[in-house]
Amino acid sequence: MTGSNNATTDEMRDNLIFVLSVYTPLALLIIAGNALVLFLIRQTKSYDKPQFVLLGSLAFVDLLTGIIAVPMHMWTAILQKSLFVRNNCHLQYIPSVIFVSVSFFHHLLITVDRYVSIVNPLQHRQFMQLRKIYFAIAISWIICCFYGTMVLVFGNLKKIEGISFCYQVDQRALAGQRYTVSCMVSIGTILLIVMYSRIVFVARKYEKMRVGTMGTRNLIRKEYKAAKTSALIIVAFALAFLPYALKPVVYLVPEYGESRLHWYDLIEDALVYMNSAVNPFIYVWRLPQFSCALRRLLNNCSTTRA
Repeated sequence: MTGSNNATTDEMRDNLIFVLSVYTPLALLIIAGNALVLFLIRQTKSYDKPQFVLLGSLAFVDLLTGIIAVPMHMWTAILQKSLFVRNNCHLQYIPSVIFVSVSFFHHLLITVDRYVSIVNPLQHRQFMQLRKIYFAIAISWIICCFYGTMVLVFGNLKKIEGISFCYQVDQRALAGQRYTVSCMVSIGTILLIVMYSRIVFVARKYEKMRVGTMGTRNLIRKEYKAAKTSALIIVAFALAFLPYALKPVVYLVPEYGESRLHWYDLIEDALVYMNSAVNPFIYVWRLPQFSCALRRLLNNCSTTRA
């Protein structure tokens, strides 16, 4: 009995150390990075263009992930009394589900913006009007909030005794939610592949055939670089969510015990949140407007100190 208690105590300690040492700096990095991105967007002269509106909105979603979703996930992970007895407190995952879904919709909107700007640049300003973008962002929030909270309506909440604010929902509601996200991600992924394939084809055609004026080709080249930045953001998003997508397959492997599954959950969730921390570095590295604004900010800071 003593050995069992010691094992459980060691598991709780390891669990707590992992959560605090990984998720705490991750949350701080997400908050600092995306807050900086939002500040830099306001410093650029073209912050009201569709591209920067969408990037700023995505940075805001990532910021909310660091402020709300990660701390609530930490709370859920710390509640685990043992690595071998997992109590899934489903309510704490609702913010994560909402923010991740909204983020995916933003990736689609960013891709549509890049697609129209290259495939049909003359119609870009008319098709990607700011009011239409704001409307699309609002619709994505409404859809994702309904999707994220549908387990509250259809889930038949069940209180888990002995753990504060821990509720489980009916597995059928979770299955319906997973089915919905599978359909959304599958359709969205097909659209992303089609649009980026078309972007590459059109950009190379302009480059090789010398179609249009020099100004048009330069504009296409600039937009193609921005499209590659958007593609890089989406690739990072896909890589971060690959372990999460493989979770049903991993759970079918009989050799995996409860302890390994618990650690797999912790690591794959950390990778999902890490995507929100990586995006700001991609913005500053790939987009000259962001890097220039950051250099101006650093120069002003150094001048002020001097």
